[in-house]
Amino acid sequence: MENKELLELLDANFMSTSEAIEALAVSKQCFHSLVTRNKLTKIKKGSCVLYFRYEIEDRKKHQEELRNKYRPYGT
Repeated sequence: MENKELLELLDANFMSTSEAIEALAVSKQCFHSLVTRNKLTKIKKGSCVLYFRYEIEDRKKHQEELRNKYRPYGT
């Protein structure tokens, strides 16, 4: 595989911390709380930290439902 293909593979399956925070539209503190509570899987290799794209996208799909369940008073 060429580097370009590998980068496309990584991008298709993983997100960086900043990408995940932006995709979920949450604060850094909220995001790190999700990771600490094992709601999202953190993959660490040396100083690189990645998150599974499918977990982030699944969380985003259910985010409004979860907010209504745990914060029924609104945002």
